[in-house]
Amino acid sequence: MMNAVKEQFNEISAKYDQQRPYLIPCFEDFYGAANALLANRPQACKVLDVGAGTGLFSYFLYQQRPELEFTLVDLAPEMLAVARQRFVGLPSFIFQELDFVTQPLPGHYDVVVSSLAIHHLPDAEKATLYQRIHDALNPGGLFINADQVLGRTAGFDAFNRQHWVRTVQQSGLPKEAIERAFERIKLDDFGTLEAQLRMLEAAGFQEVDCVYKNLNFVVFAAVRDTITDWN
Repeated sequence: MMNAVKEQFNEISAKYDQQRPYLIPCFEDFYGAANALLANRPQACKVLDVGAGTGLFSYFLYQQRPELEFTLVDLAPEMLAVARQRFVGLPSFIFQELDFVTQPLPGHYDVVVSSLAIHHLPDAEKATLYQRIHDALNPGGLFINADQVLGRTAGFDAFNRQHWVRTVQQSGLPKEAIERAFERIKLDDFGTLEAQLRMLEAAGFQEVDCVYKNLNFVVFAAVRDTITDWN
């Protein structure tokens, strides 16, 4: 499955970013939901972006915290090539081709983030990755996942998917690009939000919650240790 994902995203890499606002109706809020969480970590230094793709999520974070050191990992080299170009000349960025499903995460970090990557994994692999992310975080470390999930019930899941399809069809995106997007979603393996929050708790995270939700687009976060002061 992940080889198919790699091929699909290598193919779309050059056009990926320009299509995001069409395919994510809540684009600005979705990628901006992490800002308050990141602001709550003024001492953070090192960030790992898992399934970083073209580096879009890291770009949003960099705009807020340009002093951070970023490591971007992805299994699709063409996507990482776009990320390298995005951050060319910035010494605080490291790029690594990595199959984060089967290979250990490199190093330890204050913040780990991921966007629109983990939903490609079946639940068992999601749980394994969440454990690896927990173990890669420094004490008090923060994990943020901006992703897509199943609806809590079959009826709401059908509504969410149908609403997204109609929105994309009316977005102005070229027909060929829409057809390719609909083809790519066949590789998705959404899990429920509730199940993934439980996975994070089982991995050892002490503070776990969803901080943003718009239909099936969600941002949820987890802290490795209990935080008594969120100010």
